[in-house]
Amino acid sequence: MAGDDPRRAPSLSDQRTYVAHDGGDALHSIVRQLAAETDTRSLLEILCDAGERQCDGTGAAVVRANTVEAEVVVAIGALEVARGKRFSLPGSLAREVLRTRDVVSVADFSGADRPLLKAVPGLRIGPMLLGPLIAHGNILGVIVVTREPHERGFDAHEAHCLRAISDYAALALWKAELLDRAHAAERAKSRFLTTVSHELRTPLTALAGYGELLADQVIGPLSESQLDVLERMRSVTAHLTSVIEEVLAFSSLDEGREVVRFTDFLAADLVRATAATIEPLARQKHLAFHWSVPEAPVRMNSDVDKIRQILVNIAGNAVKFTDRGEVRLDLTRDGDEVRFSVSDTGIGIHARDRDRLFKPFAQLDTTLTRRHGGTGLGLYISRSLAELLGGRIELESEPGVGSRFTIVLPADR
Repeated sequence: MAGDDPRRAPSLSDQRTYVAHDGGDALHSIVRQLAAETDTRSLLEILCDAGERQCDGTGAAVVRANTVEAEVVVAIGALEVARGKRFSLPGSLAREVLRTRDVVSVADFSGADRPLLKAVPGLRIGPMLLGPLIAHGNILGVIVVTREPHERGFDAHEAHCLRAISDYAALALWKAELLDRAHAAERAKSRFLTTVSHELRTPLTALAGYGELLADQVIGPLSESQLDVLERMRSVTAHLTSVIEEVLAFSSLDEGREVVRFTDFLAADLVRATAATIEPLARQKHLAFHWSVPEAPVRMNSDVDKIRQILVNIAGNAVKFTDRGEVRLDLTRDGDEVRFSVSDTGIGIHARDRDRLFKPFAQLDTTLTRRHGGTGLGLYISRSLAELLGGRIELESEPGVGSRFTIVLPADR
């Protein structure tokens, strides 16, 4: 490997034979580290450290490149001064690696007029070993290991080792990049939902206000038929508003922006407030609605608005999916926990569907969805809020008989 001409290492099949018979324990340890990490930056640092140690180098780096330019994205040891530096790809050893898709080595890097030396004039490097990071046919970058000037050049054993490490690292990087893309898509979706929901909420608020003015006949008297149409308009507006609020709550929870505001309150007052909202809905469907609270006061220190949102969501669902019979809301105290149980005589839920029930936008039956409406977010939001408050939601159900959802929350923070 004397001189400045880059030389390729033996074939990949030879390298894998080496991995199977020599240095296996060290490689397995590195593979476990790579498999356990999903953050791209951390993976690159693990890769640099592994390359430097296993190839007996004094510096290591990972280079990313486009068609004309390369950048040192992570570097350690003697190459630390090159971190973040950009250099021309033509004429570089990185270009040779990208062209051949194989390991490349030179005995004296600083003895040649390389683009990286122009970008980092004070860089002093002797032997350099470079390997491609290839996953599923895609080149993700180049791993570089160096030694000090006048040290011995890298041998075939070390070239094998670097290629083996880079093969496994490339797969881990590919997985991390796919995960990053998925997270970015989730964030974009959440931002889109938030923006659209805010844009819709403003005109809906104005529409609801005008509806109230008309209903109060401030502008002038209305006939019975006009009042009936107006009531239908108000009902549709209220439904749209509740859908928008659900989407906003989902986005807030999904992005971790939801804040808990603790206050002291009586749990019975919360049950009465929920009943005042749910009883009219049950009456419209000719359902009985019952609620009960214990004689002894049940005091709580929690976020009363979030608990009310959970109870209205779950009790509203109970009314929505119950065609005859009753819906109940019962409050009990069990040691340090407070239990709000919502029972119905509705359609019930199969055991196979229970895990899917609490997923966002999940609908168990599309025909029921079209019949009853809804975003499929209510139960997801309810469970997320319960967990945010340190509690949980328990479910008992039998198809055709009914369901019982129990919101279990700590009495105190």
